[in-house]
Amino acid sequence: MRVPWPRSLSARLMVLVLSLFIAGGGLIATVAWWQALTEADELFDAQLAQLAQTLLGVAARAPDAGVAEISTAVHKYQEKLLFQVWHSPPDEPRHLQIKSWGAPDVALPTAAEGYANVTWEGRKWRLYAESRADTDMHAIVAQDRAVRDELADEVARHALLPLAAGSAVLAVILAVAVRRALAPLRRLADAVDARTPRRLTALELPDTPRELDSVVAALNVLFERVDAALQNERRFTADAAHELRTPLAALQAQVQAAQLAPDGAARRAALDKCLRAQSRMTHLVEQLLTLARLEAHTLPQLQDTDAAALLQEVCAELAPQALAAGVDLDLAAPPQCHLAAQPELLGILARNLVDNAIRYSPRGARVTVTLELAAQDMKLMVEDGGPGVAPEQLARLGERFMRLAPQQAPGVGLGLSIVRRIAALHRARLEFSNRSEGGLRVLLFLPRAA
Repeated sequence: MRVPWPRSLSARLMVLVLSLFIAGGGLIATVAWWQALTEADELFDAQLAQLAQTLLGVAARAPDAGVAEISTAVHKYQEKLLFQVWHSPPDEPRHLQIKSWGAPDVALPTAAEGYANVTWEGRKWRLYAESRADTDMHAIVAQDRAVRDELADEVARHALLPLAAGSAVLAVILAVAVRRALAPLRRLADAVDARTPRRLTALELPDTPRELDSVVAALNVLFERVDAALQNERRFTADAAHELRTPLAALQAQVQAAQLAPDGAARRAALDKCLRAQSRMTHLVEQLLTLARLEAHTLPQLQDTDAAALLQEVCAELAPQALAAGVDLDLAAPPQCHLAAQPELLGILARNLVDNAIRYSPRGARVTVTLELAAQDMKLMVEDGGPGVAPEQLARLGERFMRLAPQQAPGVGLGLSIVRRIAALHRARLEFSNRSEGGLRVLLFLPRAA
């Protein structure tokens, strides 16, 4: 069964770090325990050797004395430490010189000089045997393995106590350290929580860790986009409310006029005006929706686009409008002209430029659409035969709802705003100028590469 991760990031860090610490500490403790046991064994072996050598020294001072037995037991472990000293003079039988309390009168089992592990009377023993040739003395010291292991475990346990105590202290310090380390996350959460739809300012957190820089940057970009979307929505609502008020009022007035018309001719005239108001209102709503959609765009997904073929489609679509207005529409473009662009948006841009040129050109005028391909960019030029624009107003072209000659042609003043937005999305350069022979020239320089 899979154990679920805790949802808290601090808890996850605690679990991970403590798990690593416990695993590492367990390995260290195992090594320390083994080393402690080894050192304890070495110490006890040294004591056995030292006791054997001491007994040999004592026995050498009275080699002909009788059996000396240490017969007083003063500690519970004394019966678990046995020793014997045997004297083997030349040409005489071997006899026991010294023995400990509880030691037998027969020789303790030992294979040879030095250390040995033996089993005697159902118990395991650690033995050390040593002889002195100059005194013919032989000492045997035996220690019960059970008490030896018990004492070694006790030594190792005491050696590990600081490690265990240090682990508990480290866990507390780790919890405090993790909490302090995650404090920037709590500050970030508080700062994000303080943001409202009307207050989406960028986050500015002092002493932000590098790991949070990308998060703060991404949040600031998100806030900027959300703020732009909200402003666009508020601007769209305000624009729609302001601009639709007039055509709706006119439409209502014409409907009332049609209702009160005394005869069929007056009613038809009023209904014709209703249709024109409805057409203008439809065009306004379409332009508003297009502009709102564009302002919510970031850089579009660019594709390989044949601008020449696209312009041919746009001019073919607007040819009936030009014919009805008595305007000649000419297109000059190479057979193919490929660049990186968003085809739909580029079509909207071209349609608005050509449509504006037709609307503001008088009957008998000419609208020329020219496409030229250079090494680095593509130049689109649209020229009309209208009255042109006053020099001081050229810089204002593209502002929302700005119509320089509203009496000359129907419109809502959003076409060039849409053109400016699409040009900005494509990182294109847009220029307006008056023609020397009359009319407005619009130049658009689109980079060929994405």
